[in-house]
Amino acid sequence: MKFIADVMLGKLAKRLRLLGFDVLYDPACEDNEVLHLALNQDRVILTRDTGLASRPLAHNHIMIVSDLVDEQLHQVLEAFSPRDDGSLTRCSVCNEPLSVLDRRDARDLVPDHVYATATGFWYCARCEKAYWKGSHVNNMAGIRKK
Repeated sequence: MKFIADVMLGKLAKRLRLLGFDVLYDPACEDNEVLHLALNQDRVILTRDTGLASRPLAHNHIMIVSDLVDEQLHQVLEAFSPRDDGSLTRCSVCNEPLSVLDRRDARDLVPDHVYATATGFWYCARCEKAYWKGSHVNNMAGIRKK
């Protein structure tokens, strides 16, 4: 499942990326560009903009109803009922697929307490950011199961 989030849904885009979804998000994207990318890349539009949602070319969209990101996330997950846990497969910042990071290579990229307790690490080559399964991932998994 691939999404494109409008300017009002940056936090939702980040959360969905952490769960492994491919989500385009650029706050500078105008409505016409959102429509163009959604149609050309077969993406579902995530929006809170009734004007965008009502346009004929925006037929494949979810109108996000809540202001609260946890409720927004729950709405999207309910709509698409994902079957597998794709968490930590995409960078939450740039949407790039993550690669597995060897534990030794993670040593200088993560806090000491994380290095001591985490069992697996992932890396974004574009952002040079390290990821691990911390409480934030477990909390989102709980939202996913509601």
